[in-house]
Amino acid sequence: MHASRASAFFAFSLPGILPLTLAVLPITGSFPSSALADEHLFGWVLGAETLPGKQAEAYEFLTLRTGKVEGTYLGWDSETEVEYGFTDQFQASLSLENHYFYNKGVDGPRDALNNTNGFRFGGVTLAGKYRLLSPFKDPVGFAVRLEAGYLAHDEVDGLKQTEGYIAPQLILQKNYFDDTLIFDVNGGAEFAWGKRPAEQYPRELSLTGGAGVSYRFAPNWYFGVESHLRSEYPLFEFGNHEHTVVFAGPSLHYGAERWWVTLSYGYQIHGTGINEPADGKTFAEEVRNEIRLKIGLNF
Repeated sequence: MHASRASAFFAFSLPGILPLTLAVLPITGSFPSSALADEHLFGWVLGAETLPGKQAEAYEFLTLRTGKVEGTYLGWDSETEVEYGFTDQFQASLSLENHYFYNKGVDGPRDALNNTNGFRFGGVTLAGKYRLLSPFKDPVGFAVRLEAGYLAHDEVDGLKQTEGYIAPQLILQKNYFDDTLIFDVNGGAEFAWGKRPAEQYPRELSLTGGAGVSYRFAPNWYFGVESHLRSEYPLFEFGNHEHTVVFAGPSLHYGAERWWVTLSYGYQIHGTGINEPADGKTFAEEVRNEIRLKIGLNF
């Protein structure tokens, strides 16, 4: 990665300073032994709990996507988010997305990407989450989430687009053994418009889902496995399937009193795509490996 451009990317993302901050952050007071509020135990799967009213949290998500059929592909995604609990049941967030791409020799018939080495502004998203049932007080936790955003460049190769999207989502969570074992299940859809000129069609429907289980093996520490999937249908037509991909892998979470961190890995365990060989993988818009680091600060 070119040094000056890499510096520009990290200037727009908190990971450049958060690890150092956490390393020297004074740690005082008692630490929670179970996941509280809106801590993220997983990299991609969400839980049903919300922030307490009148409390805020800042997040940084840093994702590396890599692994194509040929060549070298590195797609870095940064999402910087601020979230606020308006009530104990409703929270809203604003986030800024950025990308850095390094592609070289990814030019086969399944990928066909231009050589790229540069920063791209991703876009802006807004989200709201309302918790109907608490996983800590009710037999099962249940929340609904709605996200909307504008994306100026696509996340595959940083091509220009004018995408606006809306994505409703349902979230279930079940806790066992005094919150030692936690199950989360997500399901949703994404309706996107304005994907040209990055895509050849103007609109697209995506079905999304995920599930994860995490176990507290020591005070403040959770280890789990998660899986997430995505199926895309151009022109909102189910008969017009573009591709489906499924990722799965481990996740490790640590939660202190005022901050938390999660590291997750996803490997493409299954994929199918139009005009791609039936070898159980899809690479036109997807990768073989995903690594995500998430950091949260409460204030």
